[in-house]
Amino acid sequence: MNRPERLEDQIQFLISNLIQREVRDPDLGFLTVTAVRLSSDKTQAKIYFTVLPMNGQPQEQQVASTLSVLNKSKGLLRSRVAARLTIRRVPELYFIFDDSINEGNKIETLFTEIEKERNTRSSNED
Repeated sequence: MNRPERLEDQIQFLISNLIQREVRDPDLGFLTVTAVRLSSDKTQAKIYFTVLPMNGQPQEQQVASTLSVLNKSKGLLRSRVAARLTIRRVPELYFIFDDSINEGNKIETLFTEIEKERNTRSSNED
């Protein structure tokens, strides 16, 4: 694993732990940091996250409130990352909702429906 990938992994680990331990906000949902991608010059870090809906809230509303909390906490998180990593310049943090899990679930549902249809057709042909 080369240095940028290691740095992305370190930032992902740090951000995940810092959010769990230091960001105290009731609007913060149960979230998982799924990936961190650094720009080529390492001045920007895109932090991808997923969130589970709580208290019967629609997912869009939970994502919006979680994103708001994360954006308010950017300064704290960035300063804590700077204190723990020995890099010359700490990247700006940008939080992005990772919708790939929802997309994967949709595809899985489509495959399941196709399989059911195939089974139905094959049983009707017999």
